[in-house]
Amino acid sequence: MTIQFRSRRAFTLVELLVVIAIIGVLIALLLPAVQQAREAARRMQCTNNQKQIGLAIHNYHDTYLKMPYNAVPQVSTTPVQRGPSWLVRLLPYVEQNAAYDQFQFTGDWSMQDGPSPNATILGQLRVPGFNCPSSPLPELESQSTNANGTVSLQVVNYIGITGSYYKGGTTNVVSGSPQDNSYGDAVYNGMIVPLSSKSNAINLAACTDGTSNTMMVTEQSDYFINSSGTKVARRSSGHAGRSWANGAGAGNWTSNVTTIRYAIGEEGGTGNAANYNVNIPPISAHPGGVMILLGDASVRFLSETTNFAILTGLGDRQDGNVLGEF
Repeated sequence: MTIQFRSRRAFTLVELLVVIAIIGVLIALLLPAVQQAREAARRMQCTNNQKQIGLAIHNYHDTYLKMPYNAVPQVSTTPVQRGPSWLVRLLPYVEQNAAYDQFQFTGDWSMQDGPSPNATILGQLRVPGFNCPSSPLPELESQSTNANGTVSLQVVNYIGITGSYYKGGTTNVVSGSPQDNSYGDAVYNGMIVPLSSKSNAINLAACTDGTSNTMMVTEQSDYFINSSGTKVARRSSGHAGRSWANGAGAGNWTSNVTTIRYAIGEEGGTGNAANYNVNIPPISAHPGGVMILLGDASVRFLSETTNFAILTGLGDRQDGNVLGEF
C-alpha cells in the first residue's frame, strides 16, 4: 500500500504582511466606533447626573418653598463665617443624609481663614453624581487649611447659574439687575442666587420666562486653552473649600456658581482669570458643546456654536425675550 503525504504550504511573508495590514485597517476602523460608543455612554451618564441634580433641586424647593441658595453675607468676626455651597443643601436629596446630618452649619467652610468643625467629614465626602464621567480634570484636590491640617476635597463639574451679565437675549446690553463686582460681575437674575442686600432666595414662580427656557446648572468639565495653546484648569469649584464652600459670601468671591458673561469654552477676560472669579463660562469634555440643566429638571445638549444671545437668555430668568431654537 502506497501512502502519499501532501505537504502543507505555509504562509508566505507577503501573505502574512497582507493579513496584518488588513487587521490594522479593521482596528483603525473599529477604534473610533468604540470610542464614540464609550463617549455616548458617558454623555448619557452625565445627562443622568444632571437629571438627578434637577430632581434634588425640585425636592428641595418642595420642602422649603425656595431654590437652594449659594451664599450669605460674610460675617466679619473671628472665625470668618464662610458658609456652605448650594450643593451641600442638596445632599439629603441625593442620598447623602449620613454626611449632612453630621454637619454643623457654623465656622469657615472654605477653611482658609478659620477652623471648620466639618473638616473631617468634608475630607471624606464623595458624591459620584457631581462629576462628569468624560471630564479629564481631577476629581480630588488637597488643600492646606488654616486650622484643620490638609484635607482632600472633591472638586465637582456642575455649577449653578446666578444669572447673565447681559440682559437675556442680548449680547451687548448690560443687565440692570443687582450686581456685585469684586472678581468680575455677579448678576442675580438667574436661578441659584445668594442671600444678600441685593438678592433673596427665589422660588420657581420668580422664573417668569418659564422653567423650560431657563438654565439652572451647567458644566465646567474640561480644560480651557489659552492664547498660547496651554491647557488651563479653571472651574468655579476649584478654590478654597472646593465643592462644599460658597466662597467669601455675597459681594465677594464665590464658588460653585457663575454668571454668564462669555461664550461656551471662551478663555480669559474680566471675571474669568482664576477659580474664584465669578464669570467662568461653561465648558465641557463632550465634543461639540455642553450639557445644561433647565428649570423644569430636563437636560439638554447645548452646541458650542449656539448663538450667544440664546445663552444669555437661558441664564436670565426674567428677560421676557423669546428664545430661538437651541
